[in-house]
Amino acid sequence: MQNNDPRNIFFNQRNERQQGQSQQSQQSQSQQGYNTQQSQQQGQQPYEERLEQMKKLAQKYQREGESQLVQDILNNVLEQKAKGQLSNDQLRAFAKRITPLLNGEQRQRLNDLVEQLVRL
Repeated sequence: MQNNDPRNIFFNQRNERQQGQSQQSQQSQSQQGYNTQQSQQQGQQPYEERLEQMKKLAQKYQREGESQLVQDILNNVLEQKAKGQLSNDQLRAFAKRITPLLNGEQRQRLNDLVEQLVRL
């Protein structure tokens, strides 16, 4: 199941990881091409499409500002937690992955936001 809302990276990442894990147990060198084709047929977007969506999303939040970004993240996390599709461990893992890309001030704001989200 693919959620086409580009703001919902947690949902998409979890599905990709789960699909990847199930495929790893069945993969061999001869099956890799088949599995790639199968993944694309199952609705996963090619890298270029996902990259284009992320660029559009970045442009949107440059216009709307950080407060709108934070509000959208809060709404999305609340929705996913209510559905049981997002855990606190996943939130922390996401923050850990992107922390190296941020400066000190951004890191602190991200950590504060993640701690707020964990408490929800």
